[in-house]
Amino acid sequence: MRHRRSLEAHRCEDPFPRGRAIYEDASTVVYEVDGKEHTLYCQNMCLLSKLFLDQKTIYYDIGGFLFYILLVKSVVGGRLELCFAGYFSKEKTSVERNNLACILVLPPFRGQNYGQLLIELSYELTRLENTTGGPEQPLSSQGFHSYRSYWRRALVQALLGRSHAAAAYLRRSSRLMETHTHRWDDSQRIFSLGRLSRLTGIRIEDVLFTLEDLDLIQFWRGRHVVCIADETIQKVVSEKRIQLGHRIDYDGLLVGCSNDMSDDMSEALSETGSEDLGDGHETDQGDSGEESQ
Repeated sequence: MRHRRSLEAHRCEDPFPRGRAIYEDASTVVYEVDGKEHTLYCQNMCLLSKLFLDQKTIYYDIGGFLFYILLVKSVVGGRLELCFAGYFSKEKTSVERNNLACILVLPPFRGQNYGQLLIELSYELTRLENTTGGPEQPLSSQGFHSYRSYWRRALVQALLGRSHAAAAYLRRSSRLMETHTHRWDDSQRIFSLGRLSRLTGIRIEDVLFTLEDLDLIQFWRGRHVVCIADETIQKVVSEKRIQLGHRIDYDGLLVGCSNDMSDDMSEALSETGSEDLGDGHETDQGDSGEESQ
């Protein structure tokens, strides 16, 4: 604004930040804001994002959306201040299972992985709800590259047993297999595409796309299978320059924990000798590189 009196006239007197904190780490805080409760605040945020997003179309009818506000911590004059850096929004109820409708990181904060933090947080919230989801389609070119980067990282970590949910699932599976006649060892990991989807929160069609994109899946005997050793995955990680590791600090989540493994898994294991393959998709990973019999 050109004049201070204009700035003062538009100054918001309501408390900042709004909503409830759902995530906090050493450098950032994320608040959840209901578009119905803080209508003007969320409308102004949508209008702000229009300056940077050409495809932004919803500005006023935002009562059915939740907004997740990213604030970056800074110390000014010995006092902690929170600076608005970006946000993502999602529908409260989406028949298409969209877990993200719009995402924005302001230009001064780009290149610092804040976009990946918001994407990862959106999937963690989805997983905490014991469901799967994905971004609203169609994706922009930049959005597609951001999501492909996240999908690759999340699925590779799940296949290696390095994600929190996958590690818990593998520990539980190993204990159940100890009492079963099916051969089981620590180097062997069995997933269905449905299980990978539930562990990561990623829609199964995006799981399938990513595995095909990484050339980690084949169609064999009427089903999709992954049959690889750890060194093969590490080779893919090196060739595709996939940066492993989590962008969010799981100790900073201020919301409930999800159920990493459904109660009926024990029954499924006892009936099949492995994970339930009723969806017709299987992935098998072991040092031998051969499908488990």
